[in-house]
Amino acid sequence: MSGRHLFLAGLLLLMSMAPLLADDAGEVTLVLVSGSDLGGGQLTPNQLRRAFFGIPLRLNGHDIRALRNGSDPLLNEIFLQKVVYMSARRYERQLVSLTFRTGRARPPRFARRDDLVQALKTLDDSIAVMWKRNVGQDSGLHIIQTLWKGHPQ
Repeated sequence: MSGRHLFLAGLLLLMSMAPLLADDAGEVTLVLVSGSDLGGGQLTPNQLRRAFFGIPLRLNGHDIRALRNGSDPLLNEIFLQKVVYMSARRYERQLVSLTFRTGRARPPRFARRDDLVQALKTLDDSIAVMWKRNVGQDSGLHIIQTLWKGHPQ
């Protein structure tokens, strides 16, 4: 093969990969994080829901406490769809109902990511959802598990 043929073959290969590279650019990953090392355990979908309703949860000897991330509307929408499987209105109503029935406090909601990160670091065994790209900015956070990966609509 001549140099020109190799160049054309390489160009065709790059062009065929362009859609794949473009798709990855818009992909986001929602992860469950903690400021503590929770012993490598992962939470089931039911355990996650219970934690984010403020229901006591124990995992590997740790009393898990959920913190709500209200810093990003898209993140919140995906959290509602993929973690608690409810609309925002229904989730809020369920939280109020559980608070009145059980007397337990609702999981605290943080409007700023920096405040959430600080709380994760200071409150033992606390968990929250964040974008994976934001977790890499802080070495004090541990990714527990990936909750969702995809292209938001």
